[in-house]
Amino acid sequence: MKISLKKYLLYSSVFAIFTEAFFFHFIIDWKLLYLIIFVNYVLLFKIKKITINKYFALLLLGLFCHGILANIIIGIPPNYLIAQLLGILVIGNYYYNLIPIFEKEEIIDLYLKICLIVAIIGYIMLTFELQAYDDRLHSIFKEPAHYVVVVLPACYYYFKKKEYFLFLILFVSLILSKSSLGYIGCAFIFIIPYFTFKKMLFLIITIPIVGVMGFWTYENNENFKMRIDDTVSSINSIHYGKFRSDTNISSYALMSNLFIAKSNFVEHPLGSGLGSHTYVHKKIYSKNMTPPKYIKTLKLQDINSSDANSLFIRMFSELGLLGLILIGFVLYKFSICFKYDDLIIAQGIFIYILLKLIRDGHYFSPEIYFFIWLLYYSLKDKKDQYKLS
Repeated sequence: MKISLKKYLLYSSVFAIFTEAFFFHFIIDWKLLYLIIFVNYVLLFKIKKITINKYFALLLLGLFCHGILANIIIGIPPNYLIAQLLGILVIGNYYYNLIPIFEKEEIIDLYLKICLIVAIIGYIMLTFELQAYDDRLHSIFKEPAHYVVVVLPACYYYFKKKEYFLFLILFVSLILSKSSLGYIGCAFIFIIPYFTFKKMLFLIITIPIVGVMGFWTYENNENFKMRIDDTVSSINSIHYGKFRSDTNISSYALMSNLFIAKSNFVEHPLGSGLGSHTYVHKKIYSKNMTPPKYIKTLKLQDINSSDANSLFIRMFSELGLLGLILIGFVLYKFSICFKYDDLIIAQGIFIYILLKLIRDGHYFSPEIYFFIWLLYYSLKDKKDQYKLS
């Protein structure tokens, strides 16, 4: 049976977003995703002319200029910037060119089917203890949190479509992941659809403002600062870099990266350049931290320094105030999908973006640009429909 070139591109490209755990290490991580993208770029040239979105190009140019200035002023080696920009450009531009070739319904249908297959594999692996985390479902993914973010838009889709049997297959698998991110995602499925667009917009605008005001008050009002420190002892570690001996690994990963990001932001409020968080973590600010002894024994002092444990924390650290503005702008633009009842998968992807900001700060994880461009084209098509009508 012959498989057409377009069919191969569709199946391999959608499958690629599930390949986070498929890699081997030799000097660098050689991922199956990279092989698929490299081969498919060659094939894509045979079908269409490769173009780049002008706003995407401007964003990359802005990040490049910002990173070069940071390199000149702060002295961070440029290889950190270049590695991130190349990854974003190659993978991001691939999915930008791929998605318009197909009907979106065709892409979504395939994505949904693979999610169900992956969930069933997860149940089997959990039952027979065939995975790294014996009591936590994560299927073919390396970590439960990664499984959650990729599958959750499909779970949301089935919930909104009232296909409750398929919804439960995915929903229960998210619960069985025993991931805090999974629990948050499950809550979002039920809460976010019932926000009106105006309420969503109000939250998007208000939360960053309240956060900045709270941070300023904390730094400038001694009484407020003392009350916060006394009430939430774990916050001390973010402020001072000193951790209690009983701090668990997950909490340490989050709070240590928050401490690094906060320290970096105080010294460089406009950011230190794309890809710089891991550098400032290991070379500059880590000496100011006092990790628990067992963390040192396990040599986990720099855990998650490569991605800051969270996309929000990483962008806050590397891009400073500019990163906060970019996050707010993207959330505002993409939240428009909730104005249209038929953009269900786009709404699920918006929830994915919220979860991504909370956990996992990699700029070119396998699924991120597949989801972002699928959401972008969904909104673009809706806008074009209104223009025609």
